Amino acid sequence: MRDVGTWIDEARREAVEAVARPGDWLTAAERLDVWREARRADHDPIDRARRAAITPAAVTDRHPASGHLAADAVDVVHRVATDPGRLTRAWADERIAALGVETYTELVGVTAIVRCLDTFAVAAGEEPVEPPPPVDGEPARHRPDDVGDVGAWVPQSVDKTLANVSRTLSLVPETNRAWRGLVNAHYSRGDEFLDLNWDRSLTRVQVEAVAARTTAELDCFY
Repeated sequence: MRDVGTWIDEARREAVEAVARPGDWLTAAERLDVWREARRADHDPIDRARRAAITPAAVTDRHPASGHLAADAVDVVHRVATDPGRLTRAWADERIAALGVETYTELVGVTAIVRCLDTFAVAAGEEPVEPPPPVDGEPARHRPDDVGDVGAWVPQSVDKTLANVSRTLSLVPETNRAWRGLVNAHYSRGDEFLDLNWDRSLTRVQVEAVAARTTAELDCFY
């Protein structure tokens, strides 16, 4: 059996390296700006005010453009990082219209990867990983042929044999590869996900209970 600690360490390292490379539609510099904005969102006064408000619409202040990111892109990163449970389809449609659905999806994906890395570091009592230098190159700019309207806010894989968490970012396969690596290492363990009786320190029922509680505490939209 594969050593879990080594698996997690490898997945985290690969995710860090992936964020620093050109992605699907974002450059490496843009992806690293997503990393910085996702981390900065925890202490941003606009985000704190929005989180404290009864409704996000009560806070009319907007984040300006930052680094290589347009204002709408910064807004996506901050909202996904700090207030995902109150996102609306109307809000998403506005950002998608401004940025393009592929770019919007990649912004969401990179933000999720960064939050996963940082949350794990805090839970493990480690210092957060510092972003590495950007890798030169151009984004892939490839839209997969096997994505379509499956009732989600963005196109996803039409292969219904995949779990939804694996289909969410299928519009941006480079980003999705790093995301699925983290999911497999921290939770599903690849093909083991189909086994309802896990031979681990925690049973499958206990793992799912922890997962459900965690998603509720973190306002996980999914």
